[in-house]
Amino acid sequence: MVNINQIEVIFFDIGGVLLTIHPDVMITKISNLTNIPFKILKDSFPEDQHDLYEKGEITDLEWFQAYKKSLPNVNSLTEHEFWIAWSMLIGKETEVLDILIRLKKNYKVWLLSNTNSYHIMNEVENNFAFPNLVDGKIYSFEVRSRKPEKKIYEVACEKANVEPCRSIFIDDLELNIVGANKIGMNGIHYINTNQLNNKLETYGLNYE
Repeated sequence: MVNINQIEVIFFDIGGVLLTIHPDVMITKISNLTNIPFKILKDSFPEDQHDLYEKGEITDLEWFQAYKKSLPNVNSLTEHEFWIAWSMLIGKETEVLDILIRLKKNYKVWLLSNTNSYHIMNEVENNFAFPNLVDGKIYSFEVRSRKPEKKIYEVACEKANVEPCRSIFIDDLELNIVGANKIGMNGIHYINTNQLNNKLETYGLNYE
């Protein structure tokens, strides 16, 4: 266990931690628009192109085109309709926001998220409190790397000016925690707020 007096920075994931996300709501919307069954849409999601999109390697337009092309049927899905559905993936802020606010009194807090330009610029930055509360932000599409790739964690620590061992990373996907651990970051696999508080207490953090 790291010396509790050494923690300087806490990194937070966004989707599944600070925000609820609803991919099924998005898929249902597109299903209603195209008359393509939900399961077919879910199974045909273009994961490889989505990864490229989250790494900033394809544009918003190219992402829409890749998604439309992945659909198994000839369809009338328009770009406007797609972005309406894509926005519906984002839900509400969670109770973790309160934990972030309390931690901010004694530690630097940063965002570290696999995300895309459309959600950040059109949804997250404009509609939620937490982007204005943090000391810095590491977005995958800006640094051209996604968790659990080594590069994104290294960039995060460099930009936050912190040694990995002096940081904690909170994410809802265990694979991403494993990636952080590989460069020496301390990780918490987020499940719920009670569990998160218990984990933070094991580090002896001061955030009452």
